[in-house]
Amino acid sequence: MRITYDETYEGPLAIFGSELVQMIKGGDYDRISDRFGYALAFDRPPADAIAVAIKRCLTGDGRSAVINLDAEARILVKYFKQPNSINLFGLVECFLPLDQDEGEMLAELIVATAEGKFHVGLEDISYAAP
Repeated sequence: MRITYDETYEGPLAIFGSELVQMIKGGDYDRISDRFGYALAFDRPPADAIAVAIKRCLTGDGRSAVINLDAEARILVKYFKQPNSINLFGLVECFLPLDQDEGEMLAELIVATAEGKFHVGLEDISYAAP
């Protein structure tokens, strides 16, 4: 999704992270796909790939976790050293607490820049061990 330079500041990026968290909690994978895409979708429909990544996070390696819908997610905004050879500008890490298992779900938004234009997209969804 294309964003403006003003949306690359910490506050607006954290809002994108909050939007992503709410969509994950609501199971709205089509909306996530439409809004942010998914870098690791490869040849699969992005919404399906997102669903698989979330399921793998919750149930992989013998886990039986569920997303804690009442807990607030930790959202961290970080910036890459500029300039860099792969045009990465920023990272939004969204840590969603889990129930019935330890650890957190980590959903990452990447901000990239090319030719003065900024884009934010869903990079990965993974399990973050405690």
